[in-house]
Amino acid sequence: MPTFKFHHGELGPMTGTIAPDNVVQFRAITFATIPGRFKQSVLAEGLSGKADFTQPGYACPHIIPEDGAGGGPFPGEVFPAPTDEFECLVLQLNIPISCLQSAGSSSKLPVLVYIHGGGFVLGKIDEQHNTAIMVEQSLLDSQPVIGASIQYRLGAFGYLHTPEPGNGNLALNDQRNALLWIQKFIGGFGGDRNRVTVFGESAGSMSICAHMLSSPPPSGSLFQRAILMSGVIGPTTAPILPADANKIYNMFLKSVGIEEKGEAGLKQLRDLEAQKLVQASAQFFSGGSLWLSVQDEQWFGDDAGSITWDRIPELIGNCEWVDEIILGTTSFEGTTMTERFAGITPGAFLYGIAAQSGKKSAEIVSQVYDITPDMDQNLFLTAGLRWIGDVFFDAPTHLLSQYLTTRTQKKVYRYVFDVRNPFPGSPLYQQPHHWVDVYFVFKTFQFRYPSQRFKQISTQHSQHWIGFANGRAPWSEYKYTGKGDEIIAVANDREGWLEKKVDDHEKLLETSWTRCDALVQSWESVIGKAFAPLALLQGQKRD
Repeated sequence: MPTFKFHHGELGPMTGTIAPDNVVQFRAITFATIPGRFKQSVLAEGLSGKADFTQPGYACPHIIPEDGAGGGPFPGEVFPAPTDEFECLVLQLNIPISCLQSAGSSSKLPVLVYIHGGGFVLGKIDEQHNTAIMVEQSLLDSQPVIGASIQYRLGAFGYLHTPEPGNGNLALNDQRNALLWIQKFIGGFGGDRNRVTVFGESAGSMSICAHMLSSPPPSGSLFQRAILMSGVIGPTTAPILPADANKIYNMFLKSVGIEEKGEAGLKQLRDLEAQKLVQASAQFFSGGSLWLSVQDEQWFGDDAGSITWDRIPELIGNCEWVDEIILGTTSFEGTTMTERFAGITPGAFLYGIAAQSGKKSAEIVSQVYDITPDMDQNLFLTAGLRWIGDVFFDAPTHLLSQYLTTRTQKKVYRYVFDVRNPFPGSPLYQQPHHWVDVYFVFKTFQFRYPSQRFKQISTQHSQHWIGFANGRAPWSEYKYTGKGDEIIAVANDREGWLEKKVDDHEKLLETSWTRCDALVQSWESVIGKAFAPLALLQGQKRD
């Protein structure tokens, strides 16, 4: 591939790859260093003499799955990607050549930053999630942007809360350092530090929420606009208390064969080979647990200790430095979690809800999701998957949409992505599943689509995010009324992207967001409390 040499006023000489023809990709830029395992990363002040940024970097060690749902590896993709625990804090910049050629100009471009998802246990910068083609699209539309992607530590490397003071929420601090690096140096590339839009999917989106729950650094706000794709913090993903984090720490020590606790256990944990941590971290996740942020004052300030699932909308609403938000979900989020219902009968499910939240809660869920103890098992699976998708994604998104549009002055643009997986080899083929939108927004999968319609949907998706980064409204503003007359954007594989009234959309899908209102009502007994609704699935295998 052809290369491009650039001299940054503060960082010095840099060589990137030209791909596509009007975009330069600077790959694997180290934004922070890691002084030791389970230590806070340190913002990089320079490039440490490196000038070649044409090659991909290392990912954080984790079990890297083949993307069967997306049709498998890309042509030429190295699988599995190389990993390194201490060299993984890198970012990628995709910049129009014309911008680099006039980087000293007073006219600066907006910046669109992607924070990847992956359940806090997997994810990396790769060609599938490369913003370079989005940047090319921005030039075609005369709405140029600079694209960026960042990495952060995963699983235990980024989320294990150790007893050592000052080293909590490592992954969130990694992300903050990446955003600080962009704030500090993007001007030298021709970017505008005061026009930064972040977008993330699932865990990446929830990470954005966590940044909005924290005070900005002294240098100012890290971003001004946010796009939350299938990821608002809710009951299953709310920050945990330090005492609960300590229990996880002790349990994790045992899982890797360390009997000592506290700092003695930490010393042994630091000496353990990385692959053992990867395996134990993955087992923690596959066992039904999540790696979550911790309510320490260093990150959450005065709210630490009192951040419960029901306060998330209020606390995000209090974020003064983000005024415009796009948020939405796919139309059937729960289909990726079928294994959580393996062997669970409808009777056992309702019993679990009653035991956890009370008989009234079980009655509400039974009525709203049409679940009865003696119903057909396959029909129950459909209802159960709708419920679990609501618990994780739809209900928290709905709650936040309601609060922001009725209690704050923030502009909100809501969407539903109802496009089905287009890849016949995928186990999720023809499903509008969680993360399916990631196969569209970057335009990187277009070579794999079977129809022109999918390419149009993908291009429109990219254009909406690009326009938003440029300060434009992607579609009509969402304002909750509860009457079904609210306007949302819907993407489906029949009509592409278009605006619809909520009522019209719900009639077509034969479902309604009132189920989310009812689901939240079923949680009334646990308002203000730590709450793990998926715990009811543990051990409920039979009537």
